Amino acid sequence: MLSEKVSHISNTGWLFDLEEETSIKAVAGFVRTYFEEFAKKNKGLLDQNETGITQKLCIFLNRNSQQFPFFFQPEYMEDTTKGNSPQVDIGTFSIDEKIIVSDRLYGEEDSFFSMEAKRLPTPGHNREKEYVIGHETECGGIERFKKSIHGNGLKYAAIIAYVQGDSFDYWFMEINKWIDELAKDNGSIWKANDKLRGHIDKDRLFLVELISENARFKEGSQLENIYLFHFWINLIPDKNL
Repeated sequence: MLSEKVSHISNTGWLFDLEEETSIKAVAGFVRTYFEEFAKKNKGLLDQNETGITQKLCIFLNRNSQQFPFFFQPEYMEDTTKGNSPQVDIGTFSIDEKIIVSDRLYGEEDSFFSMEAKRLPTPGHNREKEYVIGHETECGGIERFKKSIHGNGLKYAAIIAYVQGDSFDYWFMEINKWIDELAKDNGSIWKANDKLRGHIDKDRLFLVELISENARFKEGSQLENIYLFHFWINLIPDKNL
């Protein structure tokens, strides 16, 4: 089992209460290390599109995960029986045929830790808040997990930000301001508790890690909360965030 193979993977530090979630700790610890390495290797990708960066990232992760009991798949279909199924940017799979996380059994084709990627800032007209919520479609990063479009049935997932402008501090304040505005305008879905939490270490130039615990809904019914890791990768060259 994956949980029996990860004792050598470094703990991710503060994170959620993951005392019994060995598999999630393993993946979070791995991506924490290699997201930072990816940022150092690829700084300067200021104009490249989200899909292109994610493809680079997924290749990079898989090249470095060969000695670990999991691997990563880009454009993971949430429902393979539907050709128009929503696709999360990166799915995570155990090399074993089955894995249990939070008392749920995941099969060999099930992602047990899904990751959605967004650019900061998001390019295009009326798309500036897409890390949180879409303008005319349900394409927001946090929004898709809250509405069970992504990660349906998952307890833990992640959002990756490719920071191509402004600072970590700027985006932390801006995103939480958007969530506060949504909580005031649509308090039945969005709450102040949806905001990002954590500490931005000024000494870490390439990666910041934050968390959020988000109320989740499906077809109007409230479900168990989903816990989101927020990994922000700095792609700005020669600039201290």
